[in-house]
This record gives sequence, structure tokens and C-alpha cells, in this order.
Amino acid sequence: MLNVILVVIAAVVLLIMFHPRLLKNVSWQTTLTPLSSIIGSGFLIIAPMLASVIGVYSPLAVIVIVVLAYAIGGVIRFNIIHAEPLLHDKNAHPWIYKIDFVANAALSLAYVTAVAFYLSLLSSFLLNYLGFVDAFGWERTLTTIIIVFIAVTGFLRGLGGLEKLEAYAMSIQLSIVAALLIGVAVYDYNFIQSEQQLVFDIQERSWMTKAFMLAGILLVVQGFETSRFLGEKYHADMRVQTMRRAQLISGVLYVVSVIVLLPIVQHLDLAHIRIADIVTATGLAATALPLMLIVAAVMSQFSAGVADTVGAGGLASETSRGRLSSNKGYLVVSVFAIALIWTADLLEIIALASRAFALYYLLQCVVALFVNHHHREHKAYWLRFGNFATLATILAFVVLFAIPAE
Repeated sequence: MLNVILVVIAAVVLLIMFHPRLLKNVSWQTTLTPLSSIIGSGFLIIAPMLASVIGVYSPLAVIVIVVLAYAIGGVIRFNIIHAEPLLHDKNAHPWIYKIDFVANAALSLAYVTAVAFYLSLLSSFLLNYLGFVDAFGWERTLTTIIIVFIAVTGFLRGLGGLEKLEAYAMSIQLSIVAALLIGVAVYDYNFIQSEQQLVFDIQERSWMTKAFMLAGILLVVQGFETSRFLGEKYHADMRVQTMRRAQLISGVLYVVSVIVLLPIVQHLDLAHIRIADIVTATGLAATALPLMLIVAAVMSQFSAGVADTVGAGGLASETSRGRLSSNKGYLVVSVFAIALIWTADLLEIIALASRAFALYYLLQCVVALFVNHHHREHKAYWLRFGNFATLATILAFVVLFAIPAE
């Protein structure tokens, strides 16, 4: 009976998400790009990642991570409103321009790697479930085909075309996530009624090592910065509003998913976390969930890949000062992503890409400090200074010491 109810819930949510009024809502469409990038596959992996580090204290940790990410998003929103106008005149504000340029260079590397990584995960996950063995490069071939499809869509139909891909993928993903959270909540209720205790078999580590690993997990919730590069189509106020909404929605999803998934996560091998194992484990709650989550996992990787392609294309256009359109930027990013897929070990360089994301946020804090000094007569000057400086210090720690959770 529960399986039928969960399928019905997913179908109802999907119908709502596919309602023409919502699909044509500009504000919602602008929300989907950062939301797609933030969520990615994070709603599945963050619970076991946190549990592998600090066990039963995972809910507290995810709240701290979400709040910190929201504060970093506040820096990006500040820069959208106050830094972007100054960046149009690089001669009048050379330091702001140079720092932002270096930040964008780091983010370019991160985006290309992220697109290749997300879509490679999609291909690997899908092929494994279909029973294909990657003896002849099937994974790389399928990933290349997907990237070419995204690139051609972006080139021919622009940002609007890619936003439609995001809308369909995210609608499917969110409808399944809704069913997942309800199904697992029922499992949790029975778990609590049975008076069982959460028990996590986690490796003994020093508090410093745990801090380094939690710093790495912070980067799971990145992606909100994509709003920064939608200026070719959307004005600053719209991007600020929708980025804030995307962070709030994703924040709630992350916190709730960590809390409700812990009773299931304790059955996983936390020393070797795999998405496929997480998907299978949800069958403890309802037998329909694993199949539904296979679709959700594929959609999450696809939507995240599209969102980062959108961000990278907008970044390329902004960095070239409009000489390269976003449509052509999508092609450039895709070419580099394909080159990475066929020449590099993505698992080895994804850690570098994560540091590049952290470096971008750090440099954006520095940009915000310069811009805040430009507006030093504002009554909130010292409050902003303290906020930006504190976040810059935290991000410097992440850049230097973060290590991936095992």
C-alpha cells in the first residue's frame, strides 16, 4: 500500500511541477538554475557523508553547513548588486576587476571539471544498472553524447533552451524527492516506535581531521553562484531574489534529508560510500523507492550538468566582455569537458575543482571587501566588513585544509 501511495505522491507533485503556469513563470525558471546546481546529487550523498564523519551529530552539522552556505550566497548577492556595476569600468576600479578576473578563472576550471564529472557519474550510474561493462569506453562515449546534446541545445536555443531541460529534469527529481522523504519518514516513525538506537560504525579520527572533512562537505552545497552569470537575460534584482529562494529550498531539502535518512544510512558501509548502495538501501523503507531513485539520480546529475554549463557559458560571456556570446560559451565549455573526459582521471581532479570553487568564493569575499570600502560611508560598513572578513577566513581554511569525506 505504501508503494502505491508514494507513486501517487510523486505523480501528483510532478503534475504540479509540469503545470504550464509554473513552467512559464520567469521567477521560477530563474530559480531552477541555481537550485539544479546546488542539489545535484547532494540530497542523497550528504547524509552518509556526514554520518561517516560525526555520526548522530549529522543534523547539527548540516544546519551549520546550510547556514554558512547561505551566508556565502549573501556575498554573491551583494556583489551582484554592488560589484557588477563597478566591473564595467576596469580602469576606474582595477583591483576589483583583477581579483574578480582571477576568481572567474578559478571558477572556469571548476565548471568544466564539474560538468564532465556530473555527466560521467550519470553515464556510469545508468550503464551499471543496465548491465553494461565499460570495457570499450561506453561510459565516455555516452557522456560525450550527452554533453554534445546539451551544447547543441544551448547553442541553437540559448539559455531558454537549457532552462527547459533543467525544468523537466528538476521537476522529475523533486517529485521523486517528495515521495522519498515521505516514505523514509514512515520508516523513521516505525524505527522510533521500535525504540531502536542509531548506531554508526565510523572510523576514529581526531577532531582536527573531522573539521577538515566537514570543510570539504561544505562544498557539496555549492552551486548558487550560477545566478551571478545569468545577467545576459535577467536583471540583478531577479537574480538576487531567485538565488535566495533556491538556497532556502535546497537548504530545507538538505536538512530534512539528513534527518530522515539517518536510520537508513546506518546500514551502509560508510567507509565506501556509493550512490548505488544508497539507492538500494532506501528499499528498506519501500520497495518502490530504489527504482524511483534511479530516475532521480540520473535527473539530478543531468540537471546539475546543465546548470553548470549555463553558469560556465555566462561566465565565458562576461569574462570576454560580451565578445563571446553565452551560446558560443556553451560550446567552448563542452569542448573542454569532452577533452577532460577522454584524457583525465576525473576522480583525481574533482578535488582540485572543489578547491577551485572554494577559491572563487574566497576571492568573491575579497571583492566584496573592496566594494564595501568603496561604499564606506554606508552605515552598515563595519557590519559588512566583519561578515565578509569572517567568511573569507573560513573559506581560506577550506581552500587550504579541506579533505574529502571517505
